[in-house]
Amino acid sequence: MKKRFALPACACLLALLSGCSPSPEAITVDGRDVDAAELAFYMEYNRLNLENRTGTAQADGAYDEQTTQQVKEESLDQIVTAEVVLEKCEEYGLELTDADEKALKENKDALIEEHGGTAGYLEFLQASAMTDRVYDKFQANVYYYDKLYNYLVGDEGEYAYSDEELRQFFADHYAQVQYIRFSLLDDQGEPLSDSEAAAQLEEAQRVLRLAQTPGCNFTALLGQYNDDTYMSANADGIVMSHSQISGSPQFDELLSLENNEVGGVYEGADGYYIVKRLPLTAAYYDNNREAIQQEARDAKFNELLDGWKEDATVHTSKVYAKMDLENLWDYVK
Repeated sequence: MKKRFALPACACLLALLSGCSPSPEAITVDGRDVDAAELAFYMEYNRLNLENRTGTAQADGAYDEQTTQQVKEESLDQIVTAEVVLEKCEEYGLELTDADEKALKENKDALIEEHGGTAGYLEFLQASAMTDRVYDKFQANVYYYDKLYNYLVGDEGEYAYSDEELRQFFADHYAQVQYIRFSLLDDQGEPLSDSEAAAQLEEAQRVLRLAQTPGCNFTALLGQYNDDTYMSANADGIVMSHSQISGSPQFDELLSLENNEVGGVYEGADGYYIVKRLPLTAAYYDNNREAIQQEARDAKFNELLDGWKEDATVHTSKVYAKMDLENLWDYVK
């Protein structure tokens, strides 16, 4: 349920734009204070994301404890990430340039103009559970994140990959795969009945035995039994990165398979899968080096971030404990 806010008077507008925080402290990360107004923004942002992911919304504005805790934990993780990034930027002497400050100001001025002036801009922010101060910090954080990323894993970064290291990353974190899917959804996208799903599993297990027979032509089996149109259109195999594999339960074991080994039956969200790992090619690496490099940089930076976050000292206050998805609006100030 979206809450409505009256427009502040002129004196209040000046106070809101002054940078002072009337909001109590909610979290500290390595001694860095994060106030309740900032937490409120992250909570509202994650509440909306959760509703978009699940396709459900609470019309009466009431949320159960599990939903509230999920949103708060996601918000806390994002805040810790942001504060650790700022801490590391200070450690490495990374600051915003004049050009950065100018770009931030121009973007903000454009947003104010878009909303008809300062009053409309602040009304827009409050409808998003955001204050002017939190907006400024959030936008600056984007620049700091990019600066730290480029400093550490960019072309000249401390953790930049040599070509040899990148080829090894490709070998360790990518796989070419063929698969045969036995769908657990009907033609309308609805789940099969229990008996129909059991029949699909039985059929998948039968085909797996065929696929693991020495000398079996897996491509021929794929053409005969697979019901996934994307795989049928790419029957020679597709290349998957570690990030793609890790998000798909049917491919969890893929990187543990040897080249030309068949594994399965694995259950995915939409069906049962038989998978075959194929050898990677040098041509794929050469044609996709830039994307592979991006994947490697992201993996390394996330590894560093995870380590810093694990080492960070994080405390939450009584205010944090009291905040929920209904009263968060009381802290947007």
